[in-house]
Formats: sequence, C-alpha cells, structure tokens
Amino acid sequence: FRFASRMDILAYTFSCALCLIIGLIMPGYIIVLTRLTTTYVEKKSPVGNDVFLFRVWKLVSLYGIAFGLCFILEFIQQFVLTRTSERIAQRCRSAFVNSVLLRNTIDCDATSGELSNQLSSHVDRMREGLGERISLFIKSLAAFISCCTLSFLIDWRTSLFLIWSGPIYIVSSSLIPKLANNATMKTLRISEEANGIAEECIINVKT
Repeated sequence: FRFASRMDILAYTFSCALCLIIGLIMPGYIIVLTRLTTTYVEKKSPVGNDVFLFRVWKLVSLYGIAFGLCFILEFIQQFVLTRTSERIAQRCRSAFVNSVLLRNTIDCDATSGELSNQLSSHVDRMREGLGERISLFIKSLAAFISCCTLSFLIDWRTSLFLIWSGPIYIVSSSLIPKLANNATMKTLRISEEANGIAEECIINVKT
C-alpha cells in the first residue's frame, strides 16, 4: 500500500467491509431457500391452504430481499475494489518505469522484452492479490463464521462434528501452493523468457 493514496485506502477498507457483510449474509439466504424447499416437500396438499401460502410468500420475500441486497453489495464491492486495485497497480507500474529511466545503465542480464514481461506479470499478480483474491478470502472467512454460528443455533451436535472441516480446508489450501511452488516458479521463468522473446520479435518487426 505504499503506492495507495488516502482515498484508495478508504475505498479499499470500504470494499473489504462490504465483502465481510456479503459473506455474513450469504448463508442466511441459503438457509431461507432450504426452508422454502422443505416447506414444499413436507406439504402434501398446498392447494387452498392459506397458512402454507403465507409462509411461502414470507420465505420468498426474505429470499428475494437477501438476494437483491447481496447482488447490489457485490456489484458495489467489485466495482470499488477493481478500480482501487487498478489505480494502485498503475502507480506501481509508473514508479517502476520512472526508477528504471533514472538509471544510467541497467545492471542485469535480462533483455528489454523480459523486463517488460516481468513488470507486467508482477504487477498483474499484485493487482489480482489486491482485488479478486482478497475479496474471495474475506467472503469465504465471513461465510464460514456465519455458517458456524447459524449451524450451532440450529443443531450444535452436528455443527460440533463438522466444524473441523474448516481448519482442515485452510491447512490443505495453504500446503498446496507451497508444494507446487518450485513448479510454478519454473513455469513463470520459462513463460517470462518466451514472452520476452516474442515481444522482442514483434518490436524488431515493427522497426
């Protein structure tokens, strides 16, 4: 966040707060949908039943309100987070180019194509990390907390048995990137070299 302005930090904080709210709301309207499905399954003769109609209408209204609220919040959050991450990435790219131009010589063995590809790929990964991935992480964490809370209120015995799936999933998700780190770095190096050669070829053809 060295390249983020105060407005960017406020927008990023606001977007993360929206991610938290969305993650907390999502399990709620899923439970409403399951209650609605259960109501239809359990009722054998719903025709002419005013109590059934009122209950279904109430559940449908709650589901529609929750779904519409999540949709609006998701749109606002995605728009703000994307714009903010784009501005931060653009400032980072500009700062990198300025620092390169201020040097007399570049003490590295990389070609111009490789340097350009490294700049674009690293900034793109930073933008993805600040945008989609942090959003997905916050929403998943909030949804897990909300699911655990609601499940304990509904049936604490089953929840006590299933709550351990969360830490297991977190540990497995953190181990997989570490195990694949060597292969990923090798693939990135090969991709950078290939993209650099392709970019130099295109530049030479133009000149």
